[in-house]
Amino acid sequence: MFAFKSKSLIFIAGLSLISGFSGFCRGDVKPEYLEKFLSNHCYECHGSKEREGEIRLDNLELDLTNQESIEIWQLVLDQLNLNEMPPQKKPRPDLLASERVVSFLTENLARAYGEFQSTERQTVLRRLNRHELRNTLRDLLFLKGPDFEPGARASKLVDNNGNGSVESTGTDPLRFFPEDENDEGFVNIGNHLVMSDFLLKLTMDAVEESLLRTIHLGPKPIIQSQHFNGQFIKGRVNGEHPVETISREMVKDHEKLVVGYDRYGRFVPTELRRGVSQEANYRISLEVSAHNAEHPWTEIIPSHRNIGFELSLSIASTSRGGIAGPTSRNLKVWRVPADGRKHRFTLETWLDKGWTPWIGWENGPDSKVLRVDKIVEQFYPDKYFKRPDKKTNKEGHDNWTVILAKVLLNDGYRGPHIKIHSLAIEPVIEEWPPKSHKALFGKNNVADIEVEKLVRNFAFRAFRRPVEDNEIEPYLSLLQKGDSVSGNVMEEGINEMEFRFFLGDWNKLPDFDHLAPVMEGKNKLGFIDISKAPAKEKFGAVFSGMIETAVGGEYLFKMASDDGARIRINDQIVLEHDGLHGAVLKQKKIRLKQGIHKIRVEYFAYGQPNSFRATWGLADGNQVRISKDGFEQPRKENRVQGLPPRIRNLMNVYSAIMCSPQFLYLEENEEDLTHYNIASRLSYFLWSSMPDKQLIRMAEKKKLQDREVLVSEVERMLKDPRADAFSVHFPSAWLRLDKLGKMPPSGGEYQFYRNVKIEPMLAEQVTRYFRDMLAANSPVEEFVDSDFTYMNHPLAKWIYRREGIRGHVLKRVGVDSRRGGGIFTLPGLMTATANGVDTSPVVRGSWVLENILGTPPAP
Repeated sequence: MFAFKSKSLIFIAGLSLISGFSGFCRGDVKPEYLEKFLSNHCYECHGSKEREGEIRLDNLELDLTNQESIEIWQLVLDQLNLNEMPPQKKPRPDLLASERVVSFLTENLARAYGEFQSTERQTVLRRLNRHELRNTLRDLLFLKGPDFEPGARASKLVDNNGNGSVESTGTDPLRFFPEDENDEGFVNIGNHLVMSDFLLKLTMDAVEESLLRTIHLGPKPIIQSQHFNGQFIKGRVNGEHPVETISREMVKDHEKLVVGYDRYGRFVPTELRRGVSQEANYRISLEVSAHNAEHPWTEIIPSHRNIGFELSLSIASTSRGGIAGPTSRNLKVWRVPADGRKHRFTLETWLDKGWTPWIGWENGPDSKVLRVDKIVEQFYPDKYFKRPDKKTNKEGHDNWTVILAKVLLNDGYRGPHIKIHSLAIEPVIEEWPPKSHKALFGKNNVADIEVEKLVRNFAFRAFRRPVEDNEIEPYLSLLQKGDSVSGNVMEEGINEMEFRFFLGDWNKLPDFDHLAPVMEGKNKLGFIDISKAPAKEKFGAVFSGMIETAVGGEYLFKMASDDGARIRINDQIVLEHDGLHGAVLKQKKIRLKQGIHKIRVEYFAYGQPNSFRATWGLADGNQVRISKDGFEQPRKENRVQGLPPRIRNLMNVYSAIMCSPQFLYLEENEEDLTHYNIASRLSYFLWSSMPDKQLIRMAEKKKLQDREVLVSEVERMLKDPRADAFSVHFPSAWLRLDKLGKMPPSGGEYQFYRNVKIEPMLAEQVTRYFRDMLAANSPVEEFVDSDFTYMNHPLAKWIYRREGIRGHVLKRVGVDSRRGGGIFTLPGLMTATANGVDTSPVVRGSWVLENILGTPPAP
């Protein structure tokens, strides 16, 4: 069990307290020694008769609550510290007297600055910062995906083409938000988290985009499980080790991994190179075996007897850099027994569309070490020959490595390796619609009373407290108003649509009723889609069904086809454009009564290209599609417009709630904190997100001022995966990791910093150290002095200059010198306190005083 020691309570409680100071001068009389010092050394030039630099000190009160007064006293202190006043030609003040004045001004000015920055023990109303808002959207809407991971760092806008036009680098709904204003490393200071019309517009867009991700109106998706046995990769892969490539040609029942992954060495089946086709939770299963921990080539490849075999499972976005790109992240590292027997490993994870799992040998040999020519030359000398000259024997030159690799494989590969016998990726969809949809929109045909209950429950969770009737009434009124307006909105598509496809060679529309269709059926979506035809040309189609008008009036129909087409409403031709032609817009107005009307659309295609588009609507209103493609490019507004009226109206209500101050701001009572206030303080401190059901339940029972309950809840929350947000954001603010990357090391011997993309690893190293210290409830002394640190292969190679550390996953390792232990010696902190060229003991000393000892140097 998590041993929650008293010092940890003190540590966390201390971090959450706001301290103030009110004991310095507010217009007080100057101390006698200060008045005497100024009279002897300053008033002659800065008094009633003479005011050099427009500075007068003889009538300057010691009012350190006044900004102008503070600025003048700061100027006096600066001149004394620089020894520039009094002027050199004037008598010098007594050293002890001068030090006494400097000490007095330094202490009181520091207190004054603290008072100006404090809120006099009053909590300033503040909005959610960027990562808090993203996490709250995740928990409120039950969203999943890599962009919503608890410790996910904010995505950025990047000028990829150098023309000043930034591009989104992710699907994070807050990707267009500006960075939160930083105050000494912290991004949760109320005075700096202001709202603007620009930020409100971005918030509205982010809320709408997030809500759209919750809607799942179609049937439960049918996702085929994928099972791979034997060979998973087709053909040769660039960057792959020759032994792995040639093994695929010689052995059919498994894939072989002989080297660890670095830039290459990442294994993914060919069919998954573009990622999964549908976002869902997936179960990934592997059947693997490890071989030859002890082997005869130890002079070239180290033995794996003591280090074992580690198999890594990671995921990455195929559209954002692929498996070697910035989105790649490790999920699990398994230890595979080196007994040559098959072992099965399974893990479940969420995958967004276009994301793929990949496998790597975490601690496998370096590909630069495992050189087939060196192994064959030393251990198979009778089969070794030098590489032919490329100019005289290009084929022999190119095939040299292949021939030597076959030498190793023909003998039964004797080096350490992992065999992958099978891989399966299976969707795990336990409920449909998913929780994100049911919690917001219920089930189909939701009754009015259930809709009101949905809105009340949503507001309660969004506001993080009970909601009064007068607070919820405007949102219920908005819902009712939306329902009444929806009665005049046409639905997209054709109701009860049936289709028939025909094959034939026509140059005008035939009488389809006298022809036999080659394919027919029903289309639940209701959109005309000629791409479903059984041929690409020389085909015809008839689509029929119903459309409904909410009110009687004049309606406008639009159509563009390539080739001929006609639209009938209630058996009367409304639009017709027959014959062979390109897509030309045709439109016509007709009067329709309120009610249901029959619609029939006929179309034929002679050659390619071919197309059909059609829309309809009130003559003075919006158009809705009856074809898959409309006349405008699909936009986000169209996605909303195409939703069922009740879903659309609920979405508008939820958007209003999520753009309200009660959601975007953390409420604080002017008097005593309520239990709901305490719940929010706890959750946003440890999770950077809203309280969960358990915390709200404790607030409802008014238990959160009970010390035992409070300790129990903190223990529980620290064990929750959402606490990873604390492990990322708190040390970043405390240790000023926001400065990392502001002045990165220059080229030369530090060129690896950019080439290897080392900076994210430096930040992750600090996070990992802090996370593990917190999870183990380690003594605080280990922050300063420990006999371990965390490394991966790039950090070990390029920064620590240490051999034997393999893989990209950070590992806890011992250090030879205790000077290399502790969090404060980590290279990320060293880089953040350097200027990119060299280091400064003064800068680092100031950093230690301010961030570690809590005693910032004097102004």
